Amino acid sequence: MQSTLPITKQVFLAAFQPGDKEALIQYLNDPVLYANTLKIPSPYTALHAEEWLQFVAGEKDAPGGICNWSIRHQEYGLIGGIGCFLKTGMNGHVDEIGYWLAQPFRGQGIMTTVVQRFTQWMFEQRPSLVRIEANVFATNPASIRILEKAGFLQEGYHRKVHLKAGEYLDGVIMAKVLSPES
Repeated sequence: MQSTLPITKQVFLAAFQPGDKEALIQYLNDPVLYANTLKIPSPYTALHAEEWLQFVAGEKDAPGGICNWSIRHQEYGLIGGIGCFLKTGMNGHVDEIGYWLAQPFRGQGIMTTVVQRFTQWMFEQRPSLVRIEANVFATNPASIRILEKAGFLQEGYHRKVHLKAGEYLDGVIMAKVLSPES
């Protein structure tokens, strides 16, 4: 099982570590991040961080290994996260990704590069995989742009597809499909 995935000279993907708890609490209490994600609670507490770290620790021994990777900076440590859902299993042809990046690191092209490399790695590691999806809130144009730059195409607009905090939200479905010549 691969333990790190290089992205740039300074950024790489790795397993979450027990020492990430404080950074998770700090970064995941960002109101913008909360507004643009479906499952990250607000406020994000120490208990949430502990539960998450316990969950991802269990992934290391699961079939397929790590699905949820931390995005790490050589100088700053944990700066974000990216993962896949194994929608149709390890040998399925479709999967979905989700990601987040801490506020101080947004707008620098980091997430676009991470999504490009992560999806390339997914296609390389899973020969039966031909389609990767991302579901984005329609109110999150920055994430839509990241996905477009990473080779995803918008395939649809779903009215009231997400339910968050009692409110129905519209979504955009983005997908990257392995080309026939690949």
